[in-house]
Amino acid sequence: MSHIHRIQWFDQQIRQLAYPNSSKLAEQFEISRRQAQRDIEYLTESLRAPLRYVAKQRGYIYEDNSFVLPHLYITDEEQRVLKYLAYRYSHYDYENAQSIRKVGGLLERFTEQPLTDRELKLPVFEVNAHRIQMMEMLEQAILARRVVHVLYRNGQDTPQELYLCPQQLSRRVEEDYLVAAVEGDGRSEYFSLSGIRQLTLTGRVFIPGEDDPAAPAEQTRPLKPFTARIRMNGVPLDSSWGGYRLRMAAEEVYEVDFYDTSAFIAQLLQAEWSALLSPKWLKDKLRSICEAAVRRLDEQENEQ
Repeated sequence: MSHIHRIQWFDQQIRQLAYPNSSKLAEQFEISRRQAQRDIEYLTESLRAPLRYVAKQRGYIYEDNSFVLPHLYITDEEQRVLKYLAYRYSHYDYENAQSIRKVGGLLERFTEQPLTDRELKLPVFEVNAHRIQMMEMLEQAILARRVVHVLYRNGQDTPQELYLCPQQLSRRVEEDYLVAAVEGDGRSEYFSLSGIRQLTLTGRVFIPGEDDPAAPAEQTRPLKPFTARIRMNGVPLDSSWGGYRLRMAAEEVYEVDFYDTSAFIAQLLQAEWSALLSPKWLKDKLRSICEAAVRRLDEQENEQ
């Protein structure tokens, strides 16, 4: 049950002069005292409730009975979107990272408390319905230790049929990853979520042993980015170009680092730019993709 229902119960208890406290809240909803205390702190700090602790009654009252809870109802769809954005903001590791990660924590508590730094610009993350659904299924598999069946494609390789034992979700650079071990193999690996074409939860449960390895360390897979040089028409409105950071190299020329070639080409196909200056292999790859698409369109028209 969400903390919203707990807060509503706590508010009702106060109005009935039942003097609720963290112990009663924890007992009522079978949560820890620490979690109950966080709910009370949320009530006072984020919702500005005029709470006062009465030592004689060992519980709380409102100093001002005119206080009413704000509208707290959030639909299931809104909760899923907020949860996804909380995950993305919590793993942000670029400019103003510390402040932006705090936003992730706030979103996890479904608060609308404004930022104290008015100059802080939040990065824009695309809310992808398919990705949200996939992450929800993987979170369920991680909690229940369920084996998942995936059709996985790594880059241009032929899709593989794998049975994975998921351990945790991870955010590295520009991509979301699943840390998992192939069933029957104890080695943990990173699997790009964009590479998972199909995902199914099986009925099998895996039991991690004491000797199971932890998630692979970041330094075991050093990632060196590719760098593209792009000419833009004028100055971009935002230095975050579809999630990629632009660095000015010359007048109207920008450098941008990328790791996933397929994802970057998708960005080039949908974004505005006037010239792709380098690298040559990227220009050749983009040209080949576009020419293949044009050929298919021409073949389709000839068949009609």
